[in-house]
Amino acid sequence: MKSGRLYTGDFKDFKKNTRRKLVTGLLVVFPIFITFIVIKFLFGLIGGILSPVVKKIFIFMGLSLKNSTVDEFVITSVAFVLTFVTLYFIGVIATNFFGKLILRFFEAILHNTPIIKNIYTSSKKIIEIISLPSRESFKRVVIVDYPRVGMKAFAFVTGNIKTDDGTELTSIFLPTTPNPTSGFLIYLSEEDIIETSMNIEEGMKLIVSGGILVPKHLELYKDKLTNEAHEE
Repeated sequence: MKSGRLYTGDFKDFKKNTRRKLVTGLLVVFPIFITFIVIKFLFGLIGGILSPVVKKIFIFMGLSLKNSTVDEFVITSVAFVLTFVTLYFIGVIATNFFGKLILRFFEAILHNTPIIKNIYTSSKKIIEIISLPSRESFKRVVIVDYPRVGMKAFAFVTGNIKTDDGTELTSIFLPTTPNPTSGFLIYLSEEDIIETSMNIEEGMKLIVSGGILVPKHLELYKDKLTNEAHEE
């Protein structure tokens, strides 16, 4: 009987250790695989923009193209690097005095063009949001009742808005797990928000990990003033 129980216990431990090793391996390989897919997609997308130009330059320089896989890889690689170099120099020009004047001139034209105005403004706002550091885009980590009263969800405060009747509402971004780039935007009054002691980095780790990576200590506050007083 003892040997049977011992065998059963060893088998359960074996299954548990095997499952743990498999999960650990998945956690190592999966992010690498996703990163590879994203880089491959960007490589083909960005590199493909200037590939025809690079081909013409190669032909002009007398370099033979056999349309082989190696040639396509070289052309795409050069176009990929050239795209980033071009973007860099555009950024350099756009940050000096004359560049800003030129940029304002073209933006004025785009802002006064129907349809194009909406597309340009929306795309520019999206890029600005993505490029903002987390400390600027997200101000605080809070807890709110969502999707119903009694169910708690972690969220980020992004700003506030004031209505015509003087009511002040706080804009709350509720990110999805494990992809925090999508989510929901809701507006709440400050009394409906529970402040936390977490910083933005801790909040992002919590969301991305699905609750696995949590801070060792978490304090909750009834209002923003209490949290600010605690931080001081």
